[in-house]
Amino acid sequence: MGMNRQERSPGRWIATLFRRSRVHLDRAFEQIGLGKGLYLYLALLSRNEGLTQHQLAMELALDEGTVARALQRLTGAGWLRKERDERDGRAFRVYLAKRAEEIMPRVLQELEAWNGLLVEGFTAEEREIALRLLVRMAENADRQGR
Repeated sequence: MGMNRQERSPGRWIATLFRRSRVHLDRAFEQIGLGKGLYLYLALLSRNEGLTQHQLAMELALDEGTVARALQRLTGAGWLRKERDERDGRAFRVYLAKRAEEIMPRVLQELEAWNGLLVEGFTAEEREIALRLLVRMAENADRQGR
């Protein structure tokens, strides 16, 4: 029995993965006050400290208003700290605060566990192929977004 047109749509499965991931991870991070996608900012900054609000918006593919509100919430709660950019006095660079650094291992562990669950039963080769194909899809999508 073949798949129908909707079942053959990569977009449908990407949307499903996105929704399921959000629900699972929001639930996992809710109790520490990092639900509603706020954990995404910590995960990104742990790999890449000192990004500006604009760079965060670009990396997370979110609008700047959403990012500004999230940063306000995260700095207010002591997860992140902002410093003025030396070169551009109007821009701020964002860093993990001590509170976030302390919890980072737990956040990354939770994200890794979820990623592991997504590829459960895959061979090493299938994991690699799936990852490469998803990266290529993201690159195609990025080219459209410009």
